This record gives sequence, structure tokens and C-alpha cells, in this order.
Amino acid sequence: MNEYDGPEAFDGTWAIWDEEFLQYYARVLDTLPEPFMTAMFTASSHHPFKIPEQYKDSFPKGTKPVHEPIGYSDYSLRRFFETVSHEPWFEHTLFVITADHTNELTLPEYTNGRGQYEVPVAFYHPQMPAEKRAEVICQTDIMPSVLGFLNYDEPYFAFGEDALTKPKTHPYAVCYNATVFQIFSDSLLVQFDGEHVTGVYDYRNDRCLRANIVNTSDPKRIAPMTDYLKAYIQQYTHRMIHDQLTVK
Repeated sequence: MNEYDGPEAFDGTWAIWDEEFLQYYARVLDTLPEPFMTAMFTASSHHPFKIPEQYKDSFPKGTKPVHEPIGYSDYSLRRFFETVSHEPWFEHTLFVITADHTNELTLPEYTNGRGQYEVPVAFYHPQMPAEKRAEVICQTDIMPSVLGFLNYDEPYFAFGEDALTKPKTHPYAVCYNATVFQIFSDSLLVQFDGEHVTGVYDYRNDRCLRANIVNTSDPKRIAPMTDYLKAYIQQYTHRMIHDQLTVK
């Protein structure tokens, strides 16, 4: 709100409405010297789930209060791309779109330890063919993926991997759910309490996580995942304590 320069568009709670701020953002991008990297955070899809008065009844109400603002945010993002698509830098720019967390949950498969952390991660480049990657990725993969796309060849530290230009060496995603560590492969979810594996789920075929197959799963499939997860936890804890999250 402190940076915004444009018509009055305060949403009354959080920020500037998405449409106006994304148009302002587009104007700012056009003033930056190339190459540039920038990021912005939209707020209109956040609680209390309002949309501008002029768009009343313009978007589907859906079944949850969040659905109408999502329609507005989608419209605002579409308008942003319509605006910047005419700029000379657009054709050689990589856009990354993701969410910081999930929101109101509607379907039962999104109300568990898997679904409540599942957000989209989209990489878009005007010259890159559309492709849907089957392997699981994590938000920690975003930075390495961008650097890989840029052919960056200097040392850097990251917990993720380049998932955009080549297959991941360790095709996993990791998150923390209350008191349980979770690691995902392309089909399995393994839950680990810090000492023992407490849950194994075939989330591709059991999206609601109704059947814990920890006692019947193949140890050869689980062992590489738990070994990786333990190493991940150890590296994270050690590097946080000793301030080793960058390359010296």
C-alpha cells in the first residue's frame, strides 16, 4: 500500500485490490533495467473474502466464501498478463505462480495431511511448450528450477532441486504437519514422528488417506524415502543452528 500509485483501491482490510495493484505492478516492471527479478504477493483471495463492489455477481459464488474472490483474482491475473504481453521483455521472461498456503477446503481429499498442503506451482515462459510434469515437486524446488532455467553455474545452497530442466535426483517433496514430518514420492506418503515411521499411504489411489499401509508396505520403497527425510531434517537443523544456509 505504501508503494502503490494509482486510483484509490484499498480493500478495507489488507491491501490494494488485485486488479489495480497488478496493473500498477505491470507499470513498475516496465521501468526496470534488464535483466530483473521481482516478486509480488496478491491479497484479494484472503479472508474476509470480499470483491470490489463493481464486480458484484460477476464471478461464480461456488460453495465456499473463498470461491468468488478466487474468480476475481484469476480475472485480475488474466488482465495483468494481457497488459505485460505487449512489453518487449515479456517473450524472454519466466513467470512462477504459486500460493503461500491452501485456504477453505471443500473436497474431502484436501482435508488431510496431503491435501491441506497441496498448492499449485506453475512455471510459464512464452517460448516454452506447455508441459505437465508428473513428478512431485516442493516449493523449495522453485529457486533451483529458476537457476537451472537460467543456466546458472555458480555454487548455491538449496534444499530443493531443479525440477524444470531435468528429472530430479531425489523425486520427493517434504513438509511438516503439526508433530509429523511428511515425505512424498510420486505415489506414496510416508509420515515420520522423528523416531519411527507412523504412516504410509498410497495417496494416488487413496486420496483421502483412509488406509494406513505402514505394516504391509514394501520396505525397499520406504527405506530410501525415510533415509532422505532423516538427512533433510539433520541438514536443516544443523545449518539453522550454525548459520550455514548460504555458500560462504
